[in-house]
Amino acid sequence: MSEIYHPGELAVQRLAGEELLAERNGASIKQVMSRGASAFLQSQTIVIVSAVREDGQVWCSYLTGEPGFIKVTSETELRIASSFPRSDPVIWSLQSNPAIGLLFIDFNRRIRLRINGRASIQHGGELLVHTEQVYGNCPKYIQKRSLQGAGPFHRSEKHAYRSSKLSPQQQEWIRQADTFFIGSRDREGNMDASHRGGPSGFVQITDSSTLRFPDYFGNSMFNTLGNIHVNPNTGLLFMDFAAGHSLQLSGQSYITWNEEQEDGVSLSQGAERTVRFEIDKVMYIENDTPISWVKSGDLDK
Repeated sequence: MSEIYHPGELAVQRLAGEELLAERNGASIKQVMSRGASAFLQSQTIVIVSAVREDGQVWCSYLTGEPGFIKVTSETELRIASSFPRSDPVIWSLQSNPAIGLLFIDFNRRIRLRINGRASIQHGGELLVHTEQVYGNCPKYIQKRSLQGAGPFHRSEKHAYRSSKLSPQQQEWIRQADTFFIGSRDREGNMDASHRGGPSGFVQITDSSTLRFPDYFGNSMFNTLGNIHVNPNTGLLFMDFAAGHSLQLSGQSYITWNEEQEDGVSLSQGAERTVRFEIDKVMYIENDTPISWVKSGDLDK
């Protein structure tokens, strides 16, 4: 089991001056799932997944299903009875590397739980996961949304499009986004999946292959920033919450501190650093099943 504090993470924490808070929060990380965590997992309808290919490309995706599609079979094992769309690069990543990062997020109740460990794809596409790190996160910056309809909630691919740059339509999608997800990898190859939220426009488009976004104060554990510090390979996921379409980006992320800001790049209130993301690959998957989340209220910070 990897430790939450890697050398790169400690460097970032010292720069931020939050070592003690990070240590306190890091003590909450367990290898096993509690009864409360198990009950939460088995009521969920979505899980964010991050994985890495043999060539080092990190990808972030998601799986959906009716409540109960996630089953906890022991304190350190769970099964996810859902399969990825056929063109999803996470499939090939997990076939060559079992490291996985999972984020279980309840948008309506603004609750999230992260699990990192090892996974294998079983017959029929089901995921078998062995846990190594289990811990909760605060509800900051989660936009409340409610899942609509009565299913089916499993994703089905209609079309898939690959490219190396963002189209004008994809750039506008990102400009309007108030939520995205990021997959990262530590020095030892362990994966992590995390949530990022903010007001529409908090992700800035520099050009068709470069994004910038603020890093707000969160739980001071610096999982993602620490991973980026030692391994820039990352994957971003933007979801079309109205139709279930997905925009997956794989590339490299770099941290820029406040005093190093470049001309023309502004920081959102509450952030002292930005992350620059340089795109290598783009995957757009058009969904063919009626999955929809309706936004409710303003963004809660």
